[in-house]
Amino acid sequence: MIVNGHTQFKLKDTEDMFKVGERTIRYDMEYVSEWLKTYGVYLDHASGQGVWELEEMPDAGKRKELDEAMNLYGRADAAAERFLLIIYELLMQDLSQSLRQLAEEVDVSRGTVLQEMEKVEKWSEVFNLTLERGRKGFVLAGSERDKRLALLSVMSQLESAWNSMNPVPYLNWSEISVKEMETAAKTAEEELPPDGSPTAFLKVWMLHMQRVRSGRTLSVGDKQIKIEEWFQAVWERFCRGFNMEPGEGEMEFAYCYLSATSNLYNGSEPDFETDKAFISFIEEISTRMGLTGFNTQHLQHIFKEWRAYFYAGDCGIQFIHPLRQKVEEQYPFIVFHVKEALTSHMPESFIRNTDSMIPLAMSFATIYEKASFDNERYQIWVMCPGGIAAGRLLTVSLMKHFPQLEVKQTAAVSMLHKTEGWEKPDFIVSTVTLPDSPYPYVTINPIITDNEIKKMEHFIKDLKQKNGSTKITETTDSIHALIPPSRICVKDSTDLDEILQTGVALLEQDHIVEKHFLEDIRRTIIEKNYLYEIVPGLSFVHTHSGHVNRAGFSLLQLKQPYIEKDRLHSHAVLFMATPDKYAHLPQLQYLYQLLTNADRVQQILHWEEKN
Repeated sequence: MIVNGHTQFKLKDTEDMFKVGERTIRYDMEYVSEWLKTYGVYLDHASGQGVWELEEMPDAGKRKELDEAMNLYGRADAAAERFLLIIYELLMQDLSQSLRQLAEEVDVSRGTVLQEMEKVEKWSEVFNLTLERGRKGFVLAGSERDKRLALLSVMSQLESAWNSMNPVPYLNWSEISVKEMETAAKTAEEELPPDGSPTAFLKVWMLHMQRVRSGRTLSVGDKQIKIEEWFQAVWERFCRGFNMEPGEGEMEFAYCYLSATSNLYNGSEPDFETDKAFISFIEEISTRMGLTGFNTQHLQHIFKEWRAYFYAGDCGIQFIHPLRQKVEEQYPFIVFHVKEALTSHMPESFIRNTDSMIPLAMSFATIYEKASFDNERYQIWVMCPGGIAAGRLLTVSLMKHFPQLEVKQTAAVSMLHKTEGWEKPDFIVSTVTLPDSPYPYVTINPIITDNEIKKMEHFIKDLKQKNGSTKITETTDSIHALIPPSRICVKDSTDLDEILQTGVALLEQDHIVEKHFLEDIRRTIIEKNYLYEIVPGLSFVHTHSGHVNRAGFSLLQLKQPYIEKDRLHSHAVLFMATPDKYAHLPQLQYLYQLLTNADRVQQILHWEEKN
């Protein structure tokens, strides 16, 4: 954790990570502190706070030294990682593994391994694998292809858990030497095109060598797969370099997996405009999320993920995405809309599991974040045909007097009709009139005086009133994207404590908060009287709490309004929980869009009437 940049360690957080008691962590931290001192790194205990802190962050050289020292001792794995390593060991072996063997491999007790077996069984079902129990131990039974897909998902999840660019060196490879591993990593960097992923290719190649040398090979699939010539050439060079048979089935599997997981692109840009289903999908997402436009680069990137999604279905490639949980927690509304849009535009046979949709959701999340950031300020153009110097002066003066403006470019008049998507400005500041401008504009003298400043202020104010805030245009589903129906209910009570209990219970049933969250809410709302309306009629309940697992919202509609001293007249109460200062921000941005749309606000306040 120190090598990865952490400077502070809370005992409670560390307990949850390693699934051990506070006493164990306390003893371990004392040992770690003493060990770090030998490397000139000082970790001190903040007495009474349950926190250990570094005096200062080690520099890059020191962190590398610590990393190398840790590798000599081996890697201590958190509970989630141990679970994945148990699966890895079971998949790599074709014979039954006893509890003792598995416990020795992952350095835990036999009881700990036994407790994980139910999770192992459930996880393996995704890949059509069966956990068989017998007198000699445990074995995962299934086809070689399904085992490979499961192993690749395990490696991807470990890569994410370890924050490692390459998990390969930390895993057991009985048929591969360290020298071969290093050579393969170097060759992958050199051979693959710029759009390819050397790390993803290396995982596939290492697994290929290990399994083939263990006597487990893949045959060609039922479907005819067209493999690009450049990939065939790369694969054959690898095979010659490591004295392996090319094997059509092996090469086909590698090509299909890398293509289906967006890790293999050729140099040509995809032609998304001819794919009517894709264009329809984009229009649906645009309407649902209130995104007003996509430029060519956005669409090309999304189209690559779109093609990978369907290619995975065609080739039967299944995977568990390592970032699924985080994406669903941060952007539940985006995952929701992607699912709904795919369902409404595709036959049922094309709809796959949520993991396969995560890359698409992440693409939209990237665009959504950029749009949210851009929406914080006006994106403007400056047009000043009078000369470069005057244009620069006007630009700098605008930035000085109006921090809410971001000058995207000093544009020529010819640019007025050549821009698409988010390259479009919110308005133009020009030194000349623009009678045929498709965008709002204001004329300003390059030398900004007090009168010019007032003119700009009035223009911005008028523009804001004209534009309003109607970004989301679809049905009530937009609210479900943020708050699922399971966390929305109607309450026939005006008792504040009953309202709080019900709203928190909705969060607790989805494991967003723990039981003690209610006490934290009571302390803030009742004892400190910290309750307010974020829009007329909607009270907002939130607090700082250490009993939150992830960010989320619940909504309580009231049959009778909650009235408090003429200060509140609330028809609904919105509850928010967040584990820190940042986890809730993407959802809060989406909530802002909902609350700045009059129709959506009415649906929130009067859900029972509207639904």
